[in-house]
Amino acid sequence: MTVTIETLEGRLLAQRKVLARLVATFEGPAGDDLREYVRDRSHMSGHEEDPGAVPGEGLSIEGALADEMHHISEAAEAHRKST
Repeated sequence: MTVTIETLEGRLLAQRKVLARLVATFEGPAGDDLREYVRDRSHMSGHEEDPGAVPGEGLSIEGALADEMHHISEAAEAHRKST
């Protein structure tokens, strides 16, 4: 099977859906801690001070990570509200 951008995107979306369902499903203190962990990592911090700075590769990865955590958190909360 040839790996394309589309197949990678499909795989990542599938993983996001599974992770969001797991995050939404855990109950009690462990579930609360997991949701807080994801929420806390759903935004970048510490890089807003210098608006003229040119983002490097590491910052791009950190931004993508925060963005994905945000998507997982939103999907988990939507699933919790729907059940």
